[in-house]
Amino acid sequence: MSEFTLGLRSEFQVLAQGIDSLGARGTAAIFGVCGKALTPLVRQVEQRSGGDWEFPDLGPALDQVETFATGLAGAGDHTRLRERLMAVAAPGEHPWSTFVQDALICADAGLAAASAVGRPKSIWVQYALEPLAAVLENRDRDIIRMRGSRYWEHEVLSDPSMIAALDFLRGMIAEMSGIDSVDKRRFSQLVREATVLLPAEID
Repeated sequence: MSEFTLGLRSEFQVLAQGIDSLGARGTAAIFGVCGKALTPLVRQVEQRSGGDWEFPDLGPALDQVETFATGLAGAGDHTRLRERLMAVAAPGEHPWSTFVQDALICADAGLAAASAVGRPKSIWVQYALEPLAAVLENRDRDIIRMRGSRYWEHEVLSDPSMIAALDFLRGMIAEMSGIDSVDKRRFSQLVREATVLLPAEID
């Protein structure tokens, strides 16, 4: 990247442009895979809350997205499921509440792609990277304090975990651009590969 680019935010825009070129099933696959990859973070929140907080619609929502992305179902009306999905507020403080919202937004975006009307905002792909970015930002808070956020947004692109996450998303978007739908086996494989989106350590 050149010194004139905007760093991480610029990468979000490039990813979004790639998603804009995809069909509905490809778009659903991107967000569905990311949502399933981030689901372990949601389950950890549920466990930490001692059962006080649950997100029962996340799994069914992502299953609907997968069914559409793999060509096993047509577009439908997911309005009520989307409303239920986004109606539950996440507990706690940053970063855990943010992680839950990131997973829910990915699932909601997938449902939007699988809907008969409309499509999700492609820039929502940034939420797939937000858990990792948030943890790295917290780790690098001293650097940010000294050099500023703009400097950090460039430097974080050299972090091996961010490189792996961005490479994965770029590759998945490129793959989806060449096919009408993804088969179920490949979808599951992509979910496994998408573990690169998860932060390695979370406080």
